Amino acid sequence: MRKSLIAQSVAAMIGGLGLAAAANAAIVAPAPGTLVGLVPEAVQLVVNTDSIGHINLVPYFTTAGGNDTYVNITNTDTKNGKAVKVRFRGASNSDDVYDITVLMSPGDVWAAAITKDAATGLPKLNHNDKTCTLPAGVKNVFVTTRLDSTINAAAKAVQASEGYVEILNMADIPYNAAPGSLYQAIKHVNGVAPCTAAPLNALFTDSTDYADAQAKGLEVPTTGLMTNWTIINVPKAASYTGGAVAVEARTAGNLAGWGNIVLFPQAATPVLAANVNNYTSDPLLRGPAPIIAAAMFDFPDLSTPYTVNAVGVLAPLAQASALTGALAVTSSTNEFVTDPSILGKTNWVFSMPTRRYNVAFNYAGATDAARRVFTDLSLALPPYVNYFTAANTSVSGRQLCVSGLTTVTPFDPATIAEPLNRTGGVTGNREEGFAQSATEFVISPGEPAAPLTFCGEVSVLGVNGTNPLGAVVTIKDITGTAVDGWMRIAHPGLGATATTGAGLPIIGNMMTELFNGAASAGVAGAYGQTFPHRHTRP
Repeated sequence: MRKSLIAQSVAAMIGGLGLAAAANAAIVAPAPGTLVGLVPEAVQLVVNTDSIGHINLVPYFTTAGGNDTYVNITNTDTKNGKAVKVRFRGASNSDDVYDITVLMSPGDVWAAAITKDAATGLPKLNHNDKTCTLPAGVKNVFVTTRLDSTINAAAKAVQASEGYVEILNMADIPYNAAPGSLYQAIKHVNGVAPCTAAPLNALFTDSTDYADAQAKGLEVPTTGLMTNWTIINVPKAASYTGGAVAVEARTAGNLAGWGNIVLFPQAATPVLAANVNNYTSDPLLRGPAPIIAAAMFDFPDLSTPYTVNAVGVLAPLAQASALTGALAVTSSTNEFVTDPSILGKTNWVFSMPTRRYNVAFNYAGATDAARRVFTDLSLALPPYVNYFTAANTSVSGRQLCVSGLTTVTPFDPATIAEPLNRTGGVTGNREEGFAQSATEFVISPGEPAAPLTFCGEVSVLGVNGTNPLGAVVTIKDITGTAVDGWMRIAHPGLGATATTGAGLPIIGNMMTELFNGAASAGVAGAYGQTFPHRHTRP
């Protein structure tokens, strides 16, 4: 079912509506079926378990609790440069808190640090790197204009301090020997890219068609991005590391292919409301009466048509549903360690990077119902579906929450049926001691036996009152009787029975802090461990 859902060509569906790529500036591509070099056209988005792709997703960044976050993006393509969109979104409701265009040369690495600005309390992006960026500069404080306008500056700084990162190859920059070309402007010479003004300035106007994009020095985006991330808490001398989840645009035969050129100017230029619905499924940006007026820097996002050689108001909906389907999982399993003898502390991070493209939070809404704004992805025709509706979402304070989660499935090994034994909720210690009822937990904030929900776009779960990350924006705690053990959180999603459902688009990790008071040479030491969640899929 998963394969057939994602592999369907969105181009064929939209082509039947009589739409054409020329109708939409900034989203351009050659004719369907064209080979660009030896690279074929892609028609689907697939999670690449080898962690290289067109799109990279970092599940969590933080400057809260004394943490700094480091992000290294590597262009493993040694032939083509890449024009890469890097967007930081807030943990509560996926608000854009900073975005930048990075122009990487072949084989380049862009290294950035996200630290806390002493003057404002906001995160700031430090990239003392020789790679060209738009805008230029090495220290950039995050922005709060898209955050809740009813809170003060200090609260906005807190809201911006945690979130996740979208990284998307908007276009390749192919070899060009001409001195004034974009390629020569971004190609390192003696370790430094010249960042020549004229070819970079040309990118502040969107391409009118494929030929215009080529004239600017752009070509269709191909695979090759790899991203690593590190969270370091210097006072604790603890760190956590991981690799970004990679999504690759592929052919129906599962080969890496090319996508549409989706390079939008890194500028605050307003976008005509008539065009916005062609670019995104974001419920706050879409018309006819958008809640947020879109600017060019808002695009591309993860719903901007990337594997579709046609455009129109349904194309972003189709992509959002297909990409969510590629990421969707029905359960997440990992360990936890809270043993007080080693000062064990555990957080689980659950990031849902495509939720924003199905449901978003409207800060101006007068009621909880009005604060939830949906885009009906099923309008893009079967097999496209909604992963979030009023049935599995709610509002808590100023955050969207997702329900339908289970941490306990009472069982007898002699009678439990498959596949429930692999997909149902489980919480146990290391010696086959399993919780048999949700009343054995206290979930905070909340009441004893309150059902667990994922609140925020990035939900952080603490175990047994511990919070090694120092998370503040979306933190919840689950306290039970097991000190160390493992847990499987079942989240079958909509259309679900006890064992089936559409799932939720979750990526994330377990992060554990340990302390060894008798380390070698008599020096005590703090340690951080990071393990990705293991999942079941629809």
